[in-house]
Amino acid sequence: MVRGGRFAAEELIGIDEGSVVRSPLGEYLQVFRPTYAQLVPNLPREAQVIYPKDVATILVWGDVHPGARVVEVGVGPGATTIALLRAVGPDGEVVTYEIRDDFVTMARGNVARFYGPAPQWRVVRGDAYEGIAERDVDRMVVDVPEPWRVVPHAAAALRPGGVFVGFIPTVPQMQQLVIALRANGFAAIEAMESLQRHWHVTDRSVRPEHRMVAHSGFLVVARRLAAPRARPERDGDAGDAPSDAPPSRP
Repeated sequence: MVRGGRFAAEELIGIDEGSVVRSPLGEYLQVFRPTYAQLVPNLPREAQVIYPKDVATILVWGDVHPGARVVEVGVGPGATTIALLRAVGPDGEVVTYEIRDDFVTMARGNVARFYGPAPQWRVVRGDAYEGIAERDVDRMVVDVPEPWRVVPHAAAALRPGGVFVGFIPTVPQMQQLVIALRANGFAAIEAMESLQRHWHVTDRSVRPEHRMVAHSGFLVVARRLAAPRARPERDGDAGDAPSDAPPSRP
């Protein structure tokens, strides 16, 4: 049903995408499959989705690429999971940690319906605050209320140079997450938000739309440092001073 008009399913099934149809009320409508950006706000859900503008930033700033091994903490309705699966491709891997069974059930349904079979996706029904079993992970995407509790486990799971991306809605959460990252071997930390404003364009007028998608959350991106190397011992290192050190004065 569209604006009070109804279409019989057989009128639409099998027609070419991009076709124009006329409703019983006389309106002309264009028929397209929804893009990811159009799909996400309309996903069946019991938790808030991450907006497409933020998902795009996660994928680009998190450098999620084909073949990457990604750990996702917090599944929600599965919208970010779908984006990660598309980004890593069939040769990558996405492991999702989620503690709530109802979220897992809904995310599985949404992924199956809107992405399809995903053999590269594995769900762990567990509490990431207690630990993450994976090692040598390339990327980690965290969307939970207290992401700083995941950071020590992220430091153990990510490979050196691996990217951590956290999504949080408030300033105090962002600050606490950045502090935890600094204290647990992460560097190149960047905190940001993304604002999106659409424009209305006609032959006679060009102006911003009256409404915009403004603040939806903060993104914190960080890189895991390698463990410090032990300094190789050189000749003359033993003893109280190097052999080329000047003699001490009496």
